Amino acid sequence: MNRLSTSKPIRHPAGWLLLALVVKGTFFAWYLSRAYYHNMDGFWGQSNGDMMTYLAPIESLLAHQGFNTDYRMPGYSAVYLAFRLFMSAPHACNAMILSQLIVSAFSVYVLGLVAQRLFKDRRAFYWAYFIYLFSTFVSVFDTYILTESLAAASSIFFLYAWLRFEATPRQWGWLLGAGVWLAFSVFLKPAHAGTLAIPALVFGVQWLRRNLSFRQLVVRSILMLLPFLVADAAWMVRNYKAYHAVIPLLKSAWYPESYWPTNYFPMIAFCETYGEDYSFWFPNAGIRWFSGWGNDNFLPPVRWYVPETLGPPPNYVYTSRFNEDSMRVMRQTFLDMDLLPASDSVKRRAIHADIRRQLVAYTASVKAEKPNVYYGIALSRYTFDFLNGTRGYQFLDDMIQAVWPRWLLRAYHWVLVLLPGLVGLTLLLIAGLQRRSTANGLGLVPPLMVGYAVVVFAIALRHPETRYLVPFYPFLVLGAVSSFSFLMNWLRPQQSHNLLS
Repeated sequence: MNRLSTSKPIRHPAGWLLLALVVKGTFFAWYLSRAYYHNMDGFWGQSNGDMMTYLAPIESLLAHQGFNTDYRMPGYSAVYLAFRLFMSAPHACNAMILSQLIVSAFSVYVLGLVAQRLFKDRRAFYWAYFIYLFSTFVSVFDTYILTESLAAASSIFFLYAWLRFEATPRQWGWLLGAGVWLAFSVFLKPAHAGTLAIPALVFGVQWLRRNLSFRQLVVRSILMLLPFLVADAAWMVRNYKAYHAVIPLLKSAWYPESYWPTNYFPMIAFCETYGEDYSFWFPNAGIRWFSGWGNDNFLPPVRWYVPETLGPPPNYVYTSRFNEDSMRVMRQTFLDMDLLPASDSVKRRAIHADIRRQLVAYTASVKAEKPNVYYGIALSRYTFDFLNGTRGYQFLDDMIQAVWPRWLLRAYHWVLVLLPGLVGLTLLLIAGLQRRSTANGLGLVPPLMVGYAVVVFAIALRHPETRYLVPFYPFLVLGAVSSFSFLMNWLRPQQSHNLLS
């Protein structure tokens, strides 16, 4: 390969940006045409159960009642405030999703630039650009008041700024910029806090290879973390004034228990023992069956176009403490409670207390008697569901009634992103461990980022709702580009330039 050709800039950036805006805008307009529920009159986009939790703290602040939230970081709400200061709430929400569309379209172009710089190949730009452009995995969230769209763009801008710094190490502003985008990602999603360690890890690899002095290692790590440290210090001061406690991120990771169905948390713990879905608003979630739900009986106004077949837990879950009959009795108890008078609160509390005791005992018995289920099958199921997109909206199961378009979207994900992405991430990791990583070690960033997402959401938290993969999806696309780059080199052995070197 001609090395000079890989360093040439992509021509006509305005054209690439316009194309991204047209394609993303077409998706956007179609998504809006499928909106079926609005938390707010005058809002165009898709509403959801989390929407108001981002808006309410700002409405409280504007009403001079303080920024009241126990379970949301202020990053997304701050963006909303920037619009809300000048317009009504519905118009501010519409401005939010239009801004998400523009930022998302711009991020497609930037991801192409990231791929070109990372793999030193002009073709990498086209692969990353078009794969990401036509995927629904991220673009569907442009129309939601949720953090996913901006978080995915933040991931791209973070790595682009870091690559620019590696190319021009004297321009420290790029490193601070990368730190700003990384900090913003954490202030959108606090579960991303662990990603703050990844730059220091990469700098450490550069130091071990003697590409950096120890002083440079320390200075660069501090500069990358500085935006977060400054912002979080201010946030901690706010939290101390509000709660009289040192709280670096959130007071609570969950909504108050009163928000959820009774005994929801013991039900979650039981579902986690065998990798079952406990998001009762998604079709085919096992928790729906033993909570007394019937097939296709969704919470209004939610709709799904996938067939639902609910049933008891699989046979391999049962222990000496419970069996299928036990679960059917529990399910019937939930159904019978619907027949109790609402005024019979004493009996309701007694029944719920008994259900709680049973769930706790069943959960403990699976952990004790079936460790292969708890640590093996459950975590395998959660990892597969997380990467496959089983639990979420990306494949438009709630928007498209015909089956074949949804299968086409899933095939797109499997063939162009997931399978080549996992292979490519593995290649990047191996190359990095063998001192052949791209861009002075930054080839390690995509596998470390995706690995972090899997470990935290699918394994540690056992909460693999697929939208949590969205901010890491660009790194999975870069893995796919790595795979295609490796394949092209393998098919053309006469070329001496290795894209992973």
